[in-house]
Amino acid sequence: MEENNNPQSNSQDSKQETQQEEIKITSEEKIIELEQKLSESNDKILRAFAELDNVRRRSREELEKSAKFAISNFASDLVLVMENFFLASENAPKAEIEKVPAIKNYADAIVMTEKELMKVLEKNQVRRIYPLNQKFDHNFHEAIAHVESESEEEMVIQVIQAGYSIADRLIRPALVAVAKKKEV
Repeated sequence: MEENNNPQSNSQDSKQETQQEEIKITSEEKIIELEQKLSESNDKILRAFAELDNVRRRSREELEKSAKFAISNFASDLVLVMENFFLASENAPKAEIEKVPAIKNYADAIVMTEKELMKVLEKNQVRRIYPLNQKFDHNFHEAIAHVESESEEEMVIQVIQAGYSIADRLIRPALVAVAKKKEV
């Protein structure tokens, strides 16, 4: 083998090696830079997917909530009609109803309509709150009077107006009179 003793050739070899080293360093830097960009892009994609999942979940929850309470306003108007049926049934002249068949038929029709309306409301998760002889619950009842009574304290002894809820949401509270101990 022949050794290359030419100074010019050695200089060229040295330049080539230096250039190759620079290219190698530049390539490694470029690879590191591209790997960082790839990592950042992957992170951004993962965050975007997570945000998309959150938006989907929130949208689904809002849709369920809207569907569940869409009839709230309608139901709150309809409960007034329901209460009028209860009033009509409770205040019907019982003695007259038994004497006259036509009035009995009319009273029966009112009771049937009342029951059907209540079924429709219950089917749509509207619940009547009539807490007579139950413990007072501030979540569903509104005490408008405290009356001295022999009953246990904080018991509902009179329902002035029935309350209503739809699912877990209160449409209107039951207006009640609550027992308090008699003062001696």
